[in-house]
Amino acid sequence: MKILHLYYDLMNLYGEYANVSALERYLRQQDIDVVTDKKSLYDDIDFSEYRFIYIGSGTEMKQLVALEDIMRRKEALRAAYDSGAVILATGNAFELFGKKIVSPDNTEHEALSFFDFYTVVNDNQRALTDQICLCNAGNKAVGFINKASEIYGIKTPMFKVIWGEGNNKEEKTEGIIEGNFYGTHLTGPCLVKNPLMAEHFVRLLCEKEGKEFKGLSCEYERKAYEITLSELESRFGK
Repeated sequence: MKILHLYYDLMNLYGEYANVSALERYLRQQDIDVVTDKKSLYDDIDFSEYRFIYIGSGTEMKQLVALEDIMRRKEALRAAYDSGAVILATGNAFELFGKKIVSPDNTEHEALSFFDFYTVVNDNQRALTDQICLCNAGNKAVGFINKASEIYGIKTPMFKVIWGEGNNKEEKTEGIIEGNFYGTHLTGPCLVKNPLMAEHFVRLLCEKEGKEFKGLSCEYERKAYEITLSELESRFGK
């Protein structure tokens, strides 16, 4: 199985590379051979080769650099998505897939328009918080959010927010799931902090490979998740 870590050197805040490292390890537990390619600006990329594509979080300036580059790859990336490639974008990387990103000076930057949401970035206030969310499957997810953006128009969010920030100040939902695209501002990295979230992706990729899911060996990660959730719930009174 081939994994693409896109903009590994540009969109690389908060140790997000560990999302790919964790996924590699869990897939190898399923007896799946994994090869990860790290690609960035100006590299030649054949998106059709990849079963899983990951983009991590970056600064607002680096996000716009990534946006300029990814726009020239729009058709090829869309074809890979339509053909079943699983895409996970964390932090402000998932904003690249909406209709536009509006900068603090009101400049509108056209985005990929895979989905109908849009992003407004401000330079007056940041959302900076630990987070507890409820997944669609009913389990809780933990993480950290640091963003200067409000996102509007998401119809199928990834989480309900128990404590922390939503996609915008009016909504208590976070992230997006559309088909085989997953976007969330939860960093940490989220697949390390949340073993059940990692399990979801491993199950999904096993299914695409025609492999039986064998379960995950992640005793320490599960214990760390339980401690983190307990401490956050105690702090937030949830």
